[in-house]
Amino acid sequence: MKYLGIDYGTKRTGIAISDSSARLSVVKETISSSVQKAVIERIKNIVVEEKVDSIIVGMPLNLSGEKTEMSEMVARFIEKLRNHVTIPVQTTDERLTSQMAEKILRGINKKERDQVAAQIFLQNFLDGLSSH
Repeated sequence: MKYLGIDYGTKRTGIAISDSSARLSVVKETISSSVQKAVIERIKNIVVEEKVDSIIVGMPLNLSGEKTEMSEMVARFIEKLRNHVTIPVQTTDERLTSQMAEKILRGINKKERDQVAAQIFLQNFLDGLSSH
């Protein structure tokens, strides 16, 4: 089972991908676009190229676990994405992953933060699968 992790943003969307055994997550790319249609097109291409089985989208919640304005934007993005792919699209908690990515990448290109954030929450998701 191969997973695609998406850290959706209004300017940049980070992409991470798992290996086919769903044990390891690695960074894939950052889609630098504020146009949802372009982001979805690129995701569709990655799904086909990489033979992805399922998509995991990071859901931004506040520290107490409640939805935010950005959560609603991500939910609308997910609705649109589901209309363009035939594989399952689910969410996972992405709280603090951008801050973790920033600490890891201190001094490195900011645009890479989004793909590393996606890699972190996808790895957390994969780790949760193996503990069941």
